[in-house]
Amino acid sequence: MSTVFMPMHMRPTAGRIAYNDSILFNEMTPSELDRLDTCAMEVKYDAGEYLFRQNAKSDNVFNVISGTLAVERISSNGHKQIVCFLFPGDFFGITDADHYDVVVRCLTKTQLYKFSRKRLYSLAEVTPHLKSNIQQISARIFSRVMDQLFILGQKKAHERLCFLFVQLLERMPGARPDHIELYMSRQDIADYLGLTIETISRSLAKLKKENLIAFPTLNHLQILDLQRISEMAET
Repeated sequence: MSTVFMPMHMRPTAGRIAYNDSILFNEMTPSELDRLDTCAMEVKYDAGEYLFRQNAKSDNVFNVISGTLAVERISSNGHKQIVCFLFPGDFFGITDADHYDVVVRCLTKTQLYKFSRKRLYSLAEVTPHLKSNIQQISARIFSRVMDQLFILGQKKAHERLCFLFVQLLERMPGARPDHIELYMSRQDIADYLGLTIETISRSLAKLKKENLIAFPTLNHLQILDLQRISEMAET
C-alpha cells in the first residue's frame, strides 16, 4: 500500500513550502528542510481529475494542501474499491514499488506539494531524521490498513458508516459533530465501505431513525449522539 495520511497544522518556513506538523518533518533542522524544499513543487488539479492512474510509475510523493481526494484500487475485472479518502495535511505515494498500485482521484479542487520520490529517498539516506520519519509513516500505514480490514470483516453496515463518520471528524480540518461536509458521493462511500449504494441508503435511514445523525442538506452531516456513534465505530 502506498498511501499515507497524517493530520495537519501549517507553520511557515523561509522556503517555498509551508511545512506542516506531519511526522515527515519531525525534528528536521531548518537547513534540512531547505534541502527538502528542493525536491518539491506546488501543483493544482480540478475536481474529477486524476493525479495518476494505477500502474503509473511511482515517481512522486504528494502532500495535500487543500481539497479532498479518493485513493482507489481497480481489479482486473473493473471492480473499484476506495482504499481511503485524503484531506489537507495527508501524505501519499510513499512506496518502495516501481509503480503505484492505486488510482488517486480529486473529489474537489485540490492543491498539493509534489516531491520527487527519488530525490526524497536519496535525501533520507543522508538525513537520519527524515529516514526515521518515513519509516514511522510506513508503520502508520500498516495500522490504518488493519483498521480498515477489521471494519470490512467484522462490522455491520451501519457500524461501518459510523467508522467513516468518526474518521471524518478526526481527520477533516474544520469538521465538528454539528457540521461535517461530505465531499464524497454516496457511491464513493459504498465503494469505501465495501457495500452497495442501496445498503448505504438503508443504513443511513436506520441511523437517522434512531436520532443518531441528521442531514440538514444532502452533503451536510450532523452527529447527534457522538458517544453512540463512536461506540459503534470502535475497532
